[in-house]
Amino acid sequence: MPALQNQDDVVLISRIRAGDASAFDELFRQYYPDLVYTANRFVRSESEAEDIVQELFFSLWKRRGNLPEDLSAVGGYLHRSVRNRSLNYLRDQKRIPIDEGELPADAVAEGLPSDNLDQLDLQQRLHQAIDRLPERCRLVFVMSKLEDMSHKDIAAALGISTKTVENQMTRAYRFLREWLSLVLLINGTFW
Repeated sequence: MPALQNQDDVVLISRIRAGDASAFDELFRQYYPDLVYTANRFVRSESEAEDIVQELFFSLWKRRGNLPEDLSAVGGYLHRSVRNRSLNYLRDQKRIPIDEGELPADAVAEGLPSDNLDQLDLQQRLHQAIDRLPERCRLVFVMSKLEDMSHKDIAAALGISTKTVENQMTRAYRFLREWLSLVLLINGTFW
């Protein structure tokens, strides 16, 4: 199926390069929701995430004639662009933190499930826990696990050392492991 998707994307890009607005609309509708979700994971503001993605598509349409002909991984290209634009937004807003930050004391106490813990609920709570991480820790975790970036690439993007990236990942894992263990223990699904 991904090969078919890539072929469809190549055709869409070709049509967009030729100025076909309906192809652009189709590409927009196909990728917009997922790209907004990706941007929101970084900037933590739905409206700012929507602006970032809309600006990306505006820029894409504006320079449509200069798009590479061999752009076969359109999804990857768009996700990288959104990630970079989100990081630029955070940098411009001076929201990429320079301190280590502290784990929120109340992060575990809030919103523990009381009844049956199904897979969807667990996934939703895990995303909530990720959102409660200190900002730098959350950024590093999202870039690593959701954006599949290497520690070296994360360090370069955030202007920090790879050791700091490793430390932030360790903190994130520790927090998420403790939070998840507590949730499962309280619900009697642990052990």
